[in-house]
Amino acid sequence: MTVQNIKEGTSELDVYRQLQQTLDEMPIGFPPTKSGVEIRLLKRLFTPEEAKIASKLKFAWKDKESLDSIYERLKSLGYSKEELENHLDNMISKGAIMGRKEGDKKLYSLALLVIGIFEFQVNKLTKEFIEDLGQYFEEAWGMEAQKIPIPQMRTIPIGLEVDHDIEVANFDNIKQLFNNVDGPFVIIDCVCRQQQEILGNPCHATSRSEACMGFGHMAKSYIDAGWGREITREEALGILKKNEEEGLIFQPGNSQKADFVCSCCSCCCGALRNLKQLPNPADFVTSNYYAEINPDLCTGCGTCIERCPMEAISQKDAVSIVNRRRCIGCGNCIYICPDNAIQLNKKDRQHVPPITGTELYNTITQARAKIKAKELRRQQRQERRE
Repeated sequence: MTVQNIKEGTSELDVYRQLQQTLDEMPIGFPPTKSGVEIRLLKRLFTPEEAKIASKLKFAWKDKESLDSIYERLKSLGYSKEELENHLDNMISKGAIMGRKEGDKKLYSLALLVIGIFEFQVNKLTKEFIEDLGQYFEEAWGMEAQKIPIPQMRTIPIGLEVDHDIEVANFDNIKQLFNNVDGPFVIIDCVCRQQQEILGNPCHATSRSEACMGFGHMAKSYIDAGWGREITREEALGILKKNEEEGLIFQPGNSQKADFVCSCCSCCCGALRNLKQLPNPADFVTSNYYAEINPDLCTGCGTCIERCPMEAISQKDAVSIVNRRRCIGCGNCIYICPDNAIQLNKKDRQHVPPITGTELYNTITQARAKIKAKELRRQQRQERRE
């Protein structure tokens, strides 16, 4: 089937609109805009033929669909199995969909915009894509994502070379979380730092580009696609220790069995940069801890003030104090304190993540369905009043 065949039955715009509507039904939506920037983004990622195929694909965080299954479902499109495979593989190479191999079997799935398509643009980013993405976040996607009460990522405290005075839950303990994950392991260039580099804003926290990691099936996907470098568990541990040393923030996926751990900074990470602009970042990040400074031990050296990524620490009467409305519980101030004057405390309400990434996205899907139903009822009431 050629592009001309597609246009005979439907317009090119209709093909991309159908894909947008399919993506909008996923756990994190892909809403339309008045400007049409979302269609421009899709055109950067998919040819018209690929868009038509992708609009028929399914989303699965882990249990993706096999080539054989997709071929049986999409026979009406007129592709041979080999043609379909070539189109699917090309979409993977562009970071437009997810895919991996299990033995001789190829598996495919739609990808969310974030976490997904954006992260898959590592080493492929262009200024034009970044500008369109920024416009789309501002016009529609950001507001849509903010409606979901369950985040895709959370913040956990550092703890590879720091011993905390309190008991940290296993799913918040970087040592336990890391030791319990399945291989393989992949180290990836931070796509957020690449984005800021392209925009002329180099990272202030680290000069290293390789900082984020994937485990298990996510690592396999990155390795198969050539987007990251396979490493051993020991190498991964060494990189995490370096990340901790440089004050990066550990942000794994919001599940107890991690698929990835990002090591982020507040100058490059889009989410953290936005959080930092708020007066109360602690209210908008999923974290179970906050830092507290013992005034009897603090000598007022100010190293914690320089270290804090959220500007949550200030001084009063030559003693450092933590603004709990700004503290996100990353623990980086503890690492740098020469007087052992800082410790983590548990928040009154503890967040317990879903067990797996699949459970996380099932929970998000249910939450979004309730939100959409509520919005529909509100719209219907408004229409009756009018």
